[in-house]
Amino acid sequence: MFDPYAASRSTGERIEALYGRPVGELAAEAETDPLLYTLLDSFDTLRKADRAVAFYSEQLHSRTGPECAVTDTDAGHVVDAARRLAQAVTVRDANARVLGNLLRSLRRVPAAEPDPPQALSPAVPPPAPASAVARSR
Repeated sequence: MFDPYAASRSTGERIEALYGRPVGELAAEAETDPLLYTLLDSFDTLRKADRAVAFYSEQLHSRTGPECAVTDTDAGHVVDAARRLAQAVTVRDANARVLGNLLRSLRRVPAAEPDPPQALSPAVPPPAPASAVARSR
C-alpha cells in the first residue's frame, strides 16, 4: 500500500539520527542555529506537502471512483483536485530532494568529551623541616 507520508517520515528519522534527539525537541535550539532552523523549516514544508498529497489523492479518488458518475459540476472539481495534487507532489519531491542532499552532506559530530585535566608540573618536594636539615649535617 502507498504511504503518502513516506518522504517526511524518512527525512524526520534522518534528522533525528543526525542530531540524536526527536525533531520536536530541536525546535527550541533552532532559534540560535541557522542551519537547524533552515533544516526544520524545510522539513515542515515537506510534511505539509505530504499531507496535501494524501488529501488531494483522497479527493481525486472519491470523485472518480467506480461508483461515481462524473457530472459537469464534478468535472471541475476533478480537474482542480488533479492540479492541486500535481502541485503538492512537485513541492514534496523538490523539498525531499533538497533535504536529502543537505542531510547527505552533514555528518553527526560525536559529543565533545571534556578536556583531560592538565598534567601538573612535577611536584617539587616540600622543603625539609629545619630540624631534619640540622640532623643531617
